[in-house]
Amino acid sequence: MDPFDVVIIGSGYGGSITAARLAEAGMAVLLLERGPRMETADLRQTDDPKYIQQVIDLVVTSGNVAFRTGNMVGGASIPMDGAHFRMPEKSYTPTDDSGRPYWPAELSKASLAPYFDAVEEMMSIRQFPWTEIPKAGGMFAMMLDRVGASCDRARLNYTDCLQCGFCSTGCIYDKKRTMLHTYIPLAEANGAEVRANCDVRTVTPGGQGYIVSYLRDGVLEEVSAVRVIVAAGGIHSPAVLLRSASNLPDLSPHVGENFNNNGEHAFVGILPPDFADLDAFHCYKGMDNAGLMSWHWFDDEGFTLHPGAGLEPTVFAAALAAADHPVLPSRAWGMEYKRFVEEVYPHRVIGFSALGLADGHRAVTLDNDGNPDLEDRPSPAHDAYLDRLESIVLDIGDQTGVALMPSVPRKLSGTTSAHLLSACRIAETPEDGVVDVDCQVHNYENLYVCDASSVPYSLGVNPALTISALAERTAARILEVG
Repeated sequence: MDPFDVVIIGSGYGGSITAARLAEAGMAVLLLERGPRMETADLRQTDDPKYIQQVIDLVVTSGNVAFRTGNMVGGASIPMDGAHFRMPEKSYTPTDDSGRPYWPAELSKASLAPYFDAVEEMMSIRQFPWTEIPKAGGMFAMMLDRVGASCDRARLNYTDCLQCGFCSTGCIYDKKRTMLHTYIPLAEANGAEVRANCDVRTVTPGGQGYIVSYLRDGVLEEVSAVRVIVAAGGIHSPAVLLRSASNLPDLSPHVGENFNNNGEHAFVGILPPDFADLDAFHCYKGMDNAGLMSWHWFDDEGFTLHPGAGLEPTVFAAALAAADHPVLPSRAWGMEYKRFVEEVYPHRVIGFSALGLADGHRAVTLDNDGNPDLEDRPSPAHDAYLDRLESIVLDIGDQTGVALMPSVPRKLSGTTSAHLLSACRIAETPEDGVVDVDCQVHNYENLYVCDASSVPYSLGVNPALTISALAERTAARILEVG
Protein backbone atom coordinates (compact mmCIF):
# COMPACT_ATOMS: atom_id res chain seq x y z
CA MET A 1 0.00 0.00 0.00
CA ASP A 2 1.38 3.38 -0.98
CA PRO A 3 1.05 5.68 2.03
CA PHE A 4 -0.53 9.10 1.63
CA ASP A 5 -0.63 12.08 3.95
CA VAL A 6 -4.40 12.10 3.62
CA VAL A 7 -7.06 9.93 2.01
CA ILE A 8 -10.36 11.68 1.33
CA ILE A 9 -13.52 9.64 0.82
CA GLY A 10 -15.90 11.46 -1.51
CA SER A 11 -15.38 14.23 -4.06
CA GLY A 12 -18.33 16.55 -3.45
CA TYR A 13 -18.06 19.90 -1.71
CA GLY A 14 -16.43 18.60 1.47
CA GLY A 15 -13.99 16.26 -0.24
CA SER A 16 -12.93 18.37 -3.21
CA ILE A 17 -12.34 21.52 -1.17
CA THR A 18 -10.23 19.82 1.49
CA ALA A 19 -8.31 17.93 -1.25
CA ALA A 20 -7.50 21.17 -3.08
CA ARG A 21 -6.33 23.07 -0.01
CA LEU A 22 -4.24 20.23 1.46
CA ALA A 23 -2.63 19.38 -1.90
CA GLU A 24 -1.94 23.07 -2.46
CA ALA A 25 -0.03 23.02 0.85
CA GLY A 26 2.14 20.14 -0.34
CA MET A 27 0.39 17.11 1.18
CA ALA A 28 0.15 13.82 -0.73
CA VAL A 29 -3.60 13.50 -1.26
CA LEU A 30 -5.71 10.62 -2.57
CA LEU A 31 -9.38 11.31 -3.35
CA LEU A 32 -11.65 8.26 -3.60
CA GLU A 33 -15.03 8.62 -5.31
CA ARG A 34 -17.80 6.00 -5.31
CA GLY A 35 -19.12 7.00 -8.74
CA PRO A 36 -17.65 7.43 -12.23
CA ARG A 37 -15.60 10.27 -13.62
CA MET A 38 -17.53 12.19 -16.24
CA GLU A 39 -16.61 15.34 -18.08
CA THR A 40 -18.93 17.95 -19.60
CA ALA A 41 -18.99 16.05 -22.90
CA ASP A 42 -20.42 13.02 -21.07
CA LEU A 43 -23.40 14.90 -19.60
CA ARG A 44 -26.81 14.66 -21.26
CA GLN A 45 -30.14 16.46 -21.28
CA THR A 46 -32.38 13.53 -20.52
CA ASP A 47 -34.52 11.90 -17.87
CA ASP A 48 -33.36 8.43 -18.90
CA PRO A 49 -33.16 6.53 -15.57
CA LYS A 50 -30.00 4.69 -16.61
CA TYR A 51 -28.21 7.97 -17.19
CA ILE A 52 -29.65 9.63 -14.09
CA GLN A 53 -28.25 6.82 -11.94
CA GLN A 54 -24.75 7.69 -13.19
CA VAL A 55 -25.13 11.26 -11.92
CA ILE A 56 -27.37 10.76 -8.89
CA ASP A 57 -27.46 8.00 -6.31
CA LEU A 58 -31.08 7.62 -5.24
CA VAL A 59 -31.10 5.99 -1.81
CA VAL A 60 -34.52 4.35 -1.41
CA THR A 61 -35.22 3.44 2.19
CA SER A 62 -37.07 0.40 3.49
CA GLY A 63 -39.96 2.82 4.12
CA ASN A 64 -40.00 3.78 0.40
CA VAL A 65 -38.73 7.32 0.97
CA ALA A 66 -36.01 8.31 -1.50
CA PHE A 67 -33.11 10.72 -0.99
CA ARG A 68 -30.69 12.04 -3.61
CA THR A 69 -26.92 12.07 -3.27
CA GLY A 70 -24.15 12.88 -5.74
CA ASN A 71 -22.76 9.88 -7.58
CA MET A 72 -19.80 11.00 -9.70
CA VAL A 73 -16.54 12.87 -9.38
CA GLY A 74 -17.65 16.31 -8.24
CA GLY A 75 -20.49 14.90 -6.13
CA ALA A 76 -23.65 16.90 -5.58
CA SER A 77 -22.12 20.01 -7.17
CA ILE A 78 -22.92 18.49 -10.59
CA PRO A 79 -26.73 17.97 -10.32
CA MET A 80 -27.53 20.61 -7.66
CA ASP A 81 -29.64 23.62 -8.61
CA GLY A 82 -26.97 26.28 -8.06
CA ALA A 83 -28.31 28.08 -4.97
CA HIS A 84 -25.55 29.14 -2.56
CA PHE A 85 -26.64 31.13 0.51
CA ARG A 86 -24.70 32.04 3.61
CA MET A 87 -26.28 30.98 6.87
CA PRO A 88 -28.54 33.78 8.11
CA GLU A 89 -28.10 34.99 11.68
CA LYS A 90 -31.13 33.07 12.91
CA SER A 91 -29.68 29.75 11.73
CA TYR A 92 -26.88 29.99 14.31
CA THR A 93 -29.34 30.23 17.23
CA PRO A 94 -31.39 26.98 17.55
CA THR A 95 -30.89 24.93 20.73
CA ASP A 96 -31.76 21.40 21.78
CA ASP A 97 -34.21 20.52 24.54
CA SER A 98 -31.57 21.18 27.21
CA GLY A 99 -30.82 24.65 25.86
CA ARG A 100 -27.49 23.60 24.28
CA PRO A 101 -26.82 25.55 21.04
CA TYR A 102 -26.43 23.25 18.06
CA TRP A 103 -23.72 25.54 16.66
CA PRO A 104 -20.70 25.83 19.01
CA ALA A 105 -19.64 29.39 19.78
CA GLU A 106 -16.40 28.92 17.82
CA LEU A 107 -18.43 28.54 14.65
CA SER A 108 -19.97 31.99 14.53
CA LYS A 109 -21.06 34.21 11.67
CA ALA A 110 -17.90 36.29 12.09
CA SER A 111 -15.49 33.36 12.38
CA LEU A 112 -16.88 31.63 9.28
CA ALA A 113 -17.02 34.79 7.15
CA PRO A 114 -13.49 34.44 5.65
CA TYR A 115 -14.27 30.89 4.56
CA PHE A 116 -17.55 31.93 2.98
CA ASP A 117 -15.62 34.68 1.16
CA ALA A 118 -13.09 32.17 -0.21
CA VAL A 119 -15.76 29.84 -1.59
CA GLU A 120 -17.82 32.60 -3.16
CA GLU A 121 -14.77 33.91 -4.98
CA MET A 122 -13.64 30.47 -6.12
CA MET A 123 -17.08 29.49 -7.43
CA SER A 124 -18.11 32.88 -8.87
CA ILE A 125 -21.25 33.01 -6.73
CA ARG A 126 -23.34 36.10 -7.41
CA GLN A 127 -26.82 37.47 -6.90
CA PHE A 128 -28.82 37.23 -10.10
CA PRO A 129 -30.31 40.39 -11.66
CA TRP A 130 -34.03 40.37 -12.35
CA THR A 131 -33.31 40.11 -16.08
CA GLU A 132 -31.99 36.56 -15.54
CA ILE A 133 -34.93 35.28 -13.47
CA PRO A 134 -37.03 32.74 -15.42
CA LYS A 135 -40.78 33.20 -15.83
CA ALA A 136 -41.46 30.52 -13.22
CA GLY A 137 -39.80 32.82 -10.69
CA GLY A 138 -41.97 35.67 -11.89
CA MET A 139 -45.17 33.66 -11.37
CA PHE A 140 -44.00 32.73 -7.87
CA ALA A 141 -43.21 36.36 -7.05
CA MET A 142 -46.60 37.48 -8.39
CA MET A 143 -48.40 34.93 -6.21
CA LEU A 144 -46.56 36.06 -3.08
CA ASP A 145 -47.07 39.72 -3.88
CA ARG A 146 -50.82 39.16 -3.84
CA VAL A 147 -50.63 38.15 -0.19
CA GLY A 148 -48.25 40.96 0.73
CA ALA A 149 -45.16 38.73 0.91
CA SER A 150 -41.81 39.62 -0.58
CA CYS A 151 -39.01 37.69 -2.27
CA ASP A 152 -35.56 38.50 -3.55
CA ARG A 153 -33.10 37.23 -6.11
CA ALA A 154 -31.06 34.15 -5.29
CA ARG A 155 -27.28 33.77 -5.21
CA LEU A 156 -26.08 31.15 -7.66
CA ASN A 157 -22.90 29.86 -9.29
CA TYR A 158 -24.22 30.16 -12.86
CA THR A 159 -22.83 32.39 -15.61
CA ASP A 160 -24.89 33.27 -18.71
CA CYS A 161 -27.44 30.52 -18.03
CA LEU A 162 -29.35 29.45 -21.14
CA GLN A 163 -32.47 28.50 -19.11
CA CYS A 164 -32.73 25.07 -20.73
CA GLY A 165 -34.12 23.37 -17.62
CA PHE A 166 -31.72 20.43 -17.24
CA CYS A 167 -29.60 21.62 -14.31
CA SER A 168 -30.25 18.46 -12.31
CA THR A 169 -28.71 16.21 -14.96
CA GLY A 170 -25.50 18.24 -15.24
CA CYS A 171 -24.96 21.37 -17.34
CA ILE A 172 -23.80 20.46 -20.84
CA TYR A 173 -22.91 24.10 -21.55
CA ASP A 174 -20.45 24.62 -18.67
CA LYS A 175 -22.55 27.47 -17.26
CA LYS A 176 -22.40 26.14 -13.68
CA ARG A 177 -19.18 26.43 -11.65
CA THR A 178 -18.99 22.96 -10.08
CA MET A 179 -16.18 21.14 -8.29
CA LEU A 180 -15.06 19.91 -11.74
CA HIS A 181 -14.40 23.53 -12.75
CA THR A 182 -12.85 24.78 -9.51
CA TYR A 183 -11.43 22.76 -6.64
CA ILE A 184 -10.74 19.42 -8.36
CA PRO A 185 -8.51 20.96 -11.05
CA LEU A 186 -6.70 22.87 -8.30
CA ALA A 187 -6.19 19.65 -6.34
CA GLU A 188 -4.89 17.74 -9.36
CA ALA A 189 -2.63 20.58 -10.44
CA ASN A 190 -0.96 20.23 -7.04
CA GLY A 191 -0.45 16.49 -7.30
CA ALA A 192 -3.64 15.03 -5.81
CA GLU A 193 -4.75 11.70 -7.25
CA VAL A 194 -8.43 11.08 -7.97
CA ARG A 195 -9.67 7.49 -8.21
CA ALA A 196 -13.22 6.95 -9.45
CA ASN A 197 -15.48 3.91 -8.96
CA CYS A 198 -14.07 3.25 -5.49
CA ASP A 199 -16.73 2.20 -2.96
CA VAL A 200 -15.23 2.62 0.51
CA ARG A 201 -16.32 -0.05 2.95
CA THR A 202 -14.38 0.57 6.16
CA VAL A 203 -11.79 2.71 7.92
CA THR A 204 -9.52 0.94 10.40
CA PRO A 205 -6.76 2.28 12.66
CA GLY A 206 -3.43 0.96 11.44
CA GLY A 207 -0.30 1.68 9.46
CA GLN A 208 0.79 5.29 9.92
CA GLY A 209 -2.71 6.24 10.94
CA TYR A 210 -5.63 4.55 9.18
CA ILE A 211 -6.27 1.90 6.55
CA VAL A 212 -9.11 2.52 4.10
CA SER A 213 -10.64 -0.56 2.45
CA TYR A 214 -12.61 -0.09 -0.74
CA LEU A 215 -14.05 -2.00 -3.67
CA ARG A 216 -12.87 -1.07 -7.15
CA ASP A 217 -14.35 -3.07 -10.03
CA GLY A 218 -15.38 -5.71 -7.51
CA VAL A 219 -11.87 -6.13 -6.11
CA LEU A 220 -11.12 -5.23 -2.49
CA GLU A 221 -8.17 -2.83 -2.20
CA GLU A 222 -6.56 -0.99 0.70
CA VAL A 223 -4.67 2.25 1.13
CA SER A 224 -3.11 3.80 4.21
CA ALA A 225 -2.79 7.40 5.29
CA VAL A 226 -1.84 9.50 8.27
CA ARG A 227 -5.23 11.25 8.05
CA VAL A 228 -8.60 10.26 6.65
CA ILE A 229 -11.40 12.68 5.79
CA VAL A 230 -14.80 11.05 5.31
CA ALA A 231 -16.74 13.26 2.91
CA ALA A 232 -19.03 10.75 1.25
CA GLY A 233 -22.21 12.77 1.80
CA GLY A 234 -25.01 12.99 4.32
CA ILE A 235 -26.02 9.32 4.06
CA HIS A 236 -22.88 7.49 2.99
CA SER A 237 -20.49 9.10 5.50
CA PRO A 238 -22.40 7.81 8.53
CA ALA A 239 -22.73 4.48 6.73
CA VAL A 240 -18.92 4.26 6.40
CA LEU A 241 -18.52 4.91 10.13
CA LEU A 242 -21.26 2.42 11.02
CA ARG A 243 -19.56 -0.28 8.91
CA SER A 244 -16.30 0.61 10.70
CA ALA A 245 -17.76 0.62 14.20
CA SER A 246 -16.14 -2.65 15.27
CA ASN A 247 -12.76 -1.11 14.39
CA LEU A 248 -13.66 2.24 15.97
CA PRO A 249 -15.30 1.22 19.27
CA ASP A 250 -15.17 4.69 20.83
CA LEU A 251 -17.35 6.40 18.22
CA SER A 252 -20.12 8.62 19.52
CA PRO A 253 -23.53 6.92 19.80
CA HIS A 254 -24.81 9.78 17.63
CA VAL A 255 -23.35 8.27 14.44
CA GLY A 256 -26.31 7.99 12.06
CA GLU A 257 -28.75 9.70 14.42
CA ASN A 258 -30.35 13.17 14.07
CA PHE A 259 -30.71 12.90 10.27
CA ASN A 260 -32.28 16.13 9.08
CA ASN A 261 -33.49 17.03 5.59
CA ASN A 262 -33.33 20.79 6.29
CA GLY A 263 -37.06 21.10 6.80
CA GLU A 264 -37.60 20.53 3.08
CA HIS A 265 -41.20 20.09 1.99
CA ALA A 266 -42.28 20.55 -1.63
CA PHE A 267 -45.49 22.02 -3.02
CA VAL A 268 -47.19 22.08 -6.41
CA GLY A 269 -49.55 24.82 -7.54
CA ILE A 270 -52.03 25.08 -10.38
CA LEU A 271 -52.60 28.65 -11.46
CA PRO A 272 -56.15 29.81 -12.27
CA PRO A 273 -56.63 30.53 -16.00
CA ASP A 274 -56.94 34.27 -15.39
CA PHE A 275 -53.89 34.55 -13.11
CA ALA A 276 -51.74 36.30 -15.73
CA ASP A 277 -50.77 36.09 -19.39
CA LEU A 278 -50.07 32.39 -19.08
CA ASP A 279 -49.53 31.64 -22.77
CA ALA A 280 -45.98 33.02 -22.50
CA PHE A 281 -45.21 30.84 -19.47
CA HIS A 282 -43.88 27.31 -19.94
CA CYS A 283 -43.18 25.52 -16.68
CA TYR A 284 -40.61 23.21 -18.31
CA LYS A 285 -38.37 26.13 -19.26
CA GLY A 286 -35.85 27.86 -17.03
CA MET A 287 -33.09 26.77 -14.67
CA ASP A 288 -34.22 24.25 -12.08
CA ASN A 289 -33.86 26.87 -9.36
CA ALA A 290 -36.12 29.68 -10.51
CA GLY A 291 -33.75 32.26 -9.08
CA LEU A 292 -35.72 33.61 -6.11
CA MET A 293 -36.02 33.08 -2.37
CA SER A 294 -38.69 34.40 -0.04
CA TRP A 295 -37.51 35.25 3.47
CA HIS A 296 -40.92 36.68 4.39
CA TRP A 297 -41.73 34.08 7.08
CA PHE A 298 -38.19 33.26 8.22
CA ASP A 299 -37.90 35.46 11.30
CA ASP A 300 -41.30 34.51 12.73
CA GLU A 301 -41.83 30.97 11.45
CA GLY A 302 -38.33 29.77 10.57
CA PHE A 303 -38.83 28.78 6.93
CA THR A 304 -38.00 30.10 3.47
CA LEU A 305 -39.68 29.39 0.14
CA HIS A 306 -37.91 28.98 -3.20
CA PRO A 307 -39.48 28.25 -6.59
CA GLY A 308 -38.37 25.76 -9.21
CA ALA A 309 -38.59 25.61 -12.98
CA GLY A 310 -37.83 23.01 -15.62
CA LEU A 311 -40.84 21.01 -14.39
CA GLU A 312 -41.43 17.83 -16.38
CA PRO A 313 -44.89 16.18 -16.66
CA THR A 314 -43.72 13.73 -13.96
CA VAL A 315 -44.53 16.51 -11.49
CA PHE A 316 -47.96 14.85 -11.57
CA ALA A 317 -46.74 11.73 -9.81
CA ALA A 318 -49.25 9.14 -8.69
CA ALA A 319 -48.75 10.20 -5.06
CA LEU A 320 -50.20 13.62 -5.86
CA ALA A 321 -53.56 12.03 -6.56
CA ALA A 322 -53.81 11.10 -2.89
CA ALA A 323 -54.06 14.78 -1.98
CA ASP A 324 -57.55 15.88 -1.03
CA HIS A 325 -58.07 18.76 -3.43
CA PRO A 326 -61.06 19.31 -5.73
CA VAL A 327 -58.90 20.46 -8.65
CA LEU A 328 -57.25 17.05 -8.97
CA PRO A 329 -58.61 14.09 -10.93
CA SER A 330 -59.84 11.12 -8.95
CA ARG A 331 -56.92 8.95 -10.02
CA ALA A 332 -53.50 9.32 -11.64
CA TRP A 333 -54.21 7.41 -14.81
CA GLY A 334 -56.88 7.05 -17.46
CA MET A 335 -58.66 9.56 -19.70
CA GLU A 336 -59.73 11.87 -16.86
CA TYR A 337 -56.11 12.20 -15.78
CA LYS A 338 -54.91 12.71 -19.37
CA ARG A 339 -57.39 15.55 -19.96
CA PHE A 340 -56.43 17.15 -16.65
CA VAL A 341 -52.73 17.21 -17.55
CA GLU A 342 -53.51 18.56 -21.03
CA GLU A 343 -55.47 21.40 -19.44
CA VAL A 344 -52.93 22.57 -16.88
CA TYR A 345 -49.54 21.60 -18.37
CA PRO A 346 -47.37 23.46 -19.31
CA HIS A 347 -48.88 26.95 -18.75
CA ARG A 348 -50.50 26.67 -15.31
CA VAL A 349 -48.12 24.63 -13.14
CA ILE A 350 -45.69 26.05 -10.60
CA GLY A 351 -43.57 24.25 -8.03
CA PHE A 352 -41.67 25.40 -4.98
CA SER A 353 -40.07 24.04 -1.82
CA ALA A 354 -39.85 25.15 1.76
CA LEU A 355 -36.63 24.90 3.75
CA GLY A 356 -36.79 25.48 7.47
CA LEU A 357 -35.34 25.26 10.95
CA ALA A 358 -36.79 21.86 11.77
CA ASP A 359 -35.73 18.95 13.95
CA GLY A 360 -34.34 15.73 12.55
CA HIS A 361 -36.78 12.84 12.18
CA ARG A 362 -34.81 9.93 10.75
CA ALA A 363 -31.61 7.98 11.39
CA VAL A 364 -29.10 6.40 9.00
CA THR A 365 -28.74 2.68 9.69
CA LEU A 366 -27.39 -0.33 7.80
CA ASP A 367 -29.32 -3.14 6.13
CA ASN A 368 -28.21 -6.75 6.27
CA ASP A 369 -25.76 -6.17 3.42
CA GLY A 370 -24.12 -3.19 5.10
CA ASN A 371 -25.77 -0.66 2.80
CA PRO A 372 -27.42 2.49 4.15
CA ASP A 373 -31.06 2.61 5.13
CA LEU A 374 -33.01 5.32 6.95
CA GLU A 375 -35.33 4.61 9.84
CA ASP A 376 -38.08 6.89 11.06
CA ARG A 377 -37.54 8.66 14.36
CA PRO A 378 -40.93 10.13 15.35
CA SER A 379 -40.58 13.84 16.11
CA PRO A 380 -43.52 15.85 17.41
CA ALA A 381 -41.48 19.02 16.81
CA HIS A 382 -41.02 18.15 13.14
CA ASP A 383 -44.71 17.33 12.78
CA ALA A 384 -45.59 20.68 14.36
CA TYR A 385 -43.26 22.44 11.91
CA LEU A 386 -45.01 20.79 8.96
CA ASP A 387 -48.42 21.66 10.41
CA ARG A 388 -47.52 25.37 10.59
CA LEU A 389 -45.86 25.34 7.18
CA GLU A 390 -48.73 23.67 5.36
CA SER A 391 -51.28 25.92 7.05
CA ILE A 392 -49.47 29.07 5.90
CA VAL A 393 -48.81 27.84 2.36
CA LEU A 394 -52.34 26.55 1.80
CA ASP A 395 -53.68 29.89 3.03
CA ILE A 396 -51.65 31.56 0.26
CA GLY A 397 -53.56 29.40 -2.19
CA ASP A 398 -56.91 30.31 -0.66
CA GLN A 399 -56.11 34.02 -0.94
CA THR A 400 -54.78 33.93 -4.51
CA GLY A 401 -56.90 31.26 -6.15
CA VAL A 402 -53.83 29.12 -6.82
CA ALA A 403 -54.58 25.45 -6.08
CA LEU A 404 -51.66 24.67 -3.76
CA MET A 405 -50.94 21.25 -2.26
CA PRO A 406 -47.96 19.27 -0.95
CA SER A 407 -46.33 17.38 -3.79
CA VAL A 408 -46.25 14.17 -1.74
CA PRO A 409 -48.21 12.80 1.22
CA ARG A 410 -46.99 13.75 4.70
CA LYS A 411 -45.47 10.29 5.33
CA LEU A 412 -43.10 10.91 2.40
CA SER A 413 -42.11 14.41 3.50
CA GLY A 414 -38.61 15.22 2.28
CA THR A 415 -38.61 12.54 -0.37
CA THR A 416 -36.05 13.20 -3.14
CA SER A 417 -34.43 15.79 -0.88
CA ALA A 418 -30.71 16.38 -1.43
CA HIS A 419 -30.30 18.24 1.89
CA LEU A 420 -29.00 15.35 3.98
CA LEU A 421 -27.78 16.88 7.21
CA SER A 422 -26.61 16.11 10.74
CA ALA A 423 -26.10 12.32 10.93
CA CYS A 424 -22.46 12.93 12.01
CA ARG A 425 -23.15 16.30 13.55
CA ILE A 426 -20.67 18.75 15.05
CA ALA A 427 -20.79 19.11 18.82
CA GLU A 428 -18.34 19.98 21.56
CA THR A 429 -18.55 16.53 23.19
CA PRO A 430 -19.16 12.96 21.99
CA GLU A 431 -22.23 12.87 24.23
CA ASP A 432 -23.85 15.39 21.87
CA GLY A 433 -22.33 14.72 18.46
CA VAL A 434 -19.85 12.82 16.31
CA VAL A 435 -17.21 15.40 15.39
CA ASP A 436 -15.71 18.43 17.12
CA VAL A 437 -15.64 22.03 15.89
CA ASP A 438 -12.78 21.16 13.51
CA CYS A 439 -14.80 18.25 12.08
CA GLN A 440 -12.40 15.76 13.73
CA VAL A 441 -14.12 12.62 15.01
CA HIS A 442 -14.33 12.60 18.79
CA ASN A 443 -11.83 10.13 20.32
CA TYR A 444 -10.03 9.56 16.98
CA GLU A 445 -7.18 11.91 16.14
CA ASN A 446 -6.69 12.60 12.41
CA LEU A 447 -10.05 11.08 11.42
CA TYR A 448 -12.52 13.67 10.12
CA VAL A 449 -16.04 13.90 8.73
CA CYS A 450 -16.54 16.98 6.58
CA ASP A 451 -19.70 17.18 4.51
CA ALA A 452 -23.46 17.64 4.92
CA SER A 453 -23.59 15.08 7.70
CA SER A 454 -21.41 17.21 9.98
CA VAL A 455 -23.71 20.26 9.74
CA PRO A 456 -25.29 20.17 13.20
CA TYR A 457 -28.82 21.33 12.44
CA SER A 458 -31.10 22.50 9.68
CA LEU A 459 -30.31 25.88 8.12
CA GLY A 460 -33.45 27.04 6.34
CA VAL A 461 -31.38 27.74 3.21
CA ASN A 462 -29.48 25.57 0.74
CA PRO A 463 -26.56 24.05 2.71
CA ALA A 464 -23.97 23.88 -0.10
CA LEU A 465 -22.19 27.12 0.81
CA THR A 466 -22.12 26.28 4.53
CA ILE A 467 -20.68 22.81 3.81
CA SER A 468 -18.06 24.48 1.62
CA ALA A 469 -17.11 27.04 4.26
CA LEU A 470 -16.73 24.28 6.85
CA ALA A 471 -14.50 22.39 4.42
CA GLU A 472 -12.30 25.44 3.89
CA ARG A 473 -12.05 25.84 7.66
CA THR A 474 -11.32 22.14 8.24
CA ALA A 475 -8.43 22.21 5.77
CA ALA A 476 -7.07 25.37 7.37
CA ARG A 477 -7.22 23.80 10.85
CA ILE A 478 -5.45 20.63 9.66
CA LEU A 479 -2.64 22.77 8.27
CA GLU A 480 -2.47 24.83 11.46
CA VAL A 481 -2.03 21.83 13.76
CA GLY A 482 0.33 20.06 11.33
